[in-house]
Amino acid sequence: MESVVGKLAALLHDEKEHSSGDVESLKAELEAVHALLKNTSEADDPDERARRWMKEVRELSYDVDDGLDDLMLPAGDGSGNNKPDGLAGKIKIWLRETMARRRTGEEIGARIMSKASIEVEDPRADCYLYKETPELVVGVDGPSADLVKMLGMGGGGEDASVQQQQLKVLSVVGCGGLGKTTLARHVYRTFGEQFSCRAFVSLSRKPDVVAILRNVLSQLGYDQTIPGGVQPLLDSVSSFLEDKRYFIIVDDVWDVQTWDIIKCAFPRSSHGSRILTTTRIHEVAKSCCASYGGRVYELSPLSMVDSERLLLKTVFHSDEQSPSHLKRVADMILQKCGGLPLAIIAVSELLAANKHEHQWEQAHNSIRHGLGTNPAVERTMMILLLGYSDLTPCLKSCLLYLSIFPEGYAIKKEHLVLRWIAEGFIREEHGYTLYESGERCFNELIDRNLIQPGEINEFGEVEACRVHGIILDFIVSISKEVDFVTLLGVPGVNPEPGNKVRRLSLQEGSDIPKDLILCNARSLTVVGNRVKMPSLLDLRHLLILDFEGSSELEDHHLADIGNLFHLKYLRLKYSRITKLPEQIAELRYLESLDICGNITTIEIPSAINQLKRLTRLVVSDDTILPDEIGGVKALQVFEGINVNMQSTNFVRQLGQLFNLKKLTISFINYYAGDNWKENQEEMVSAICRLGKANLHILHIEINEGADEIFEESWCPAPHSLRELVIEVGIVSRVPRWIGSLVNLQKLVILMWDVGQEDVLILGGLPVLRHLCLTTLTVGSKDERLKISRSHGFPSLSHFKIGGEECALGVNFEAGSMPKLQQLELEFDAEETLPLTNGNFDFGIEHLSCLTSTSVRCTYDESISPTLEAAMERAINAHPNHPTLVWIK
Repeated sequence: MESVVGKLAALLHDEKEHSSGDVESLKAELEAVHALLKNTSEADDPDERARRWMKEVRELSYDVDDGLDDLMLPAGDGSGNNKPDGLAGKIKIWLRETMARRRTGEEIGARIMSKASIEVEDPRADCYLYKETPELVVGVDGPSADLVKMLGMGGGGEDASVQQQQLKVLSVVGCGGLGKTTLARHVYRTFGEQFSCRAFVSLSRKPDVVAILRNVLSQLGYDQTIPGGVQPLLDSVSSFLEDKRYFIIVDDVWDVQTWDIIKCAFPRSSHGSRILTTTRIHEVAKSCCASYGGRVYELSPLSMVDSERLLLKTVFHSDEQSPSHLKRVADMILQKCGGLPLAIIAVSELLAANKHEHQWEQAHNSIRHGLGTNPAVERTMMILLLGYSDLTPCLKSCLLYLSIFPEGYAIKKEHLVLRWIAEGFIREEHGYTLYESGERCFNELIDRNLIQPGEINEFGEVEACRVHGIILDFIVSISKEVDFVTLLGVPGVNPEPGNKVRRLSLQEGSDIPKDLILCNARSLTVVGNRVKMPSLLDLRHLLILDFEGSSELEDHHLADIGNLFHLKYLRLKYSRITKLPEQIAELRYLESLDICGNITTIEIPSAINQLKRLTRLVVSDDTILPDEIGGVKALQVFEGINVNMQSTNFVRQLGQLFNLKKLTISFINYYAGDNWKENQEEMVSAICRLGKANLHILHIEINEGADEIFEESWCPAPHSLRELVIEVGIVSRVPRWIGSLVNLQKLVILMWDVGQEDVLILGGLPVLRHLCLTTLTVGSKDERLKISRSHGFPSLSHFKIGGEECALGVNFEAGSMPKLQQLELEFDAEETLPLTNGNFDFGIEHLSCLTSTSVRCTYDESISPTLEAAMERAINAHPNHPTLVWIK
């Protein structure tokens, strides 16, 4: 809806005809309907009439959007919309329909408001998971022991040392249905009696703070009635607890603002008091702990062993293994539940009364995509709905969009964000580019535990995500209900007859029904093979065309691509395309072209120069690019260029793309032709020219001769660089010109060994925040690599050093790396031991701002006790007591 209103505003600005009054009225009506739609969608349980109205409004907005897009079609396309009379007639029709929808929406909104005071029952109240059923508590012993240790509650009594302890706060974070409440109740029930005062309160998504505080007072045994609002209650709780040792659990905190109020009730006494909070949202968890110096505990899903125990206890009231005839399907069910206790208990209700294999298979099918009317499945979906309902409209759209991808699929952040942008989900925010705003949405979905982080890059940034199976089922069910995505090839999910297809996902082995209307589709995603490709002639409103790993895609499938006038995003992965058609020039709105991992060599025609809006081009090593590449002036991201595969003229013209912000190139010698030396020199020259303009990110892959390339005359040095990654190629020393990159914030470099001179060059970079040095050797037995205050590193916050076979003889001295927070060490323990005085002493305690250390190493079991003891000793000696993570 926001996209449509924006297009109408642009049309109104350009409109000179008599229809401008109708355009303005339509815009005003749609804005009013948009506000009503937003309010109705946020209602806790809209009735059937409200759901039907919301669907009608969404369909109307799509139709208006399509009609406005038709205005941009070339004259003579046959639509009639690009004629003034055709437009005027369309707008009058849309205006009448919108006014009618607004009047209906106002009636529905008034009815919803009248019901707003009625509190909706928490769906967890009728679920075994949230009842006091200790016999069904499984898999909490380990996490419970962790929490007790972190809270310092294992002693059992109120001895003098405990009495002197300061208030400690711990926050448990995890997705909905993971068992946070169960864990908190277990700790409360097991250890709560150590405290003279205790209370356990659960918050709702829209909490009544007054009622919460009165509940706390009641549980504390405060028997006086406190009149008034929030502040008198805060004062009363605080005063009552001032001289007492208390244990408070605040369960299911949804937002920082509510916590900022409630926390004022709990005094910072020195009697060993403890506060435990639970939340689904990482940012909230951090906030709960921030003002107390507390810690965040991320709860993990149940293991397969504990998942099976929980299933068997619920179904058979036994810890024994599944009956042999049910073992196979039981494993399938548990795999689907993915360690989520809520899902396991819900499906157990279906299994308890049915002990035949085919009945268990039916139960397994019933939890796919939240379909059917089974009460257990509906309760699971309702609990997940709490998290979904808390999202903004933008985040709801972004989350539902993930239903396009198959279960277990690794979804690249960059591709996802670009697709969100092409769909119009992402709005510009002051101070951020559209892509940065899209990244913020991606990170918030991770922060809320609605998607799971996948691939992590060298700088600790999430590059890909996955969706938990149960959450995917949930968003598929919502997506199907509101006709957001049409899925083909997914068992148990079929398109509704008569629905217009807005986004189509064709998955492995799918066919398109003959009665499916594709002319309104905005995106087409093809995942896998054995898929019947639709004709591009039927898809003129398409914004996104993504062939995600379809090796059956050949040249003739793109014959009519010029018909996709509105296309913004085109991706061809693992295809058999040999040459992009000349019709590519017709895609005047194309912004992103991605050709990665092609099975054959592919040629891009010079017609690409006519794509004036193309800002991103990603190719493979064996892509042949046109000499006239300098004509693509808008290009900002250019990835995958194999320099030795191209002509020298192409390399020269590359240096004319002064809008480039990111460049990824490779020098792979087995592709080298006669001009490889000239190409190498021209490429360095081009980078230096671009480095005077807008080039911020440079990734270079070299399989041989890295030193030779970096010894070229890099003059003037590319001063605009903020990120430099040298992959595969190994250099003997840090090139001196890197020391002049005053804007460099991130650096990855592979070296044979790191010496004091290298440290001096790198330490002088004024804004370097992330540094990754992969190397075979650091220092020696006779002379360790010492990093001191004099070496600089004034801004470094994240440092990774070493390698799988590295002999790591590094020593951090007092005052070194003054802002370092994260340290990652990777080494061979046997090679490193003699370089560290036989005790793995790296001087970690001298890194004053350190908050976390991770260690990845290969070692013999005989060295393990020495290594672990040394690292624990270093962490305990550090005043910050940073977290220590062992990476296998």
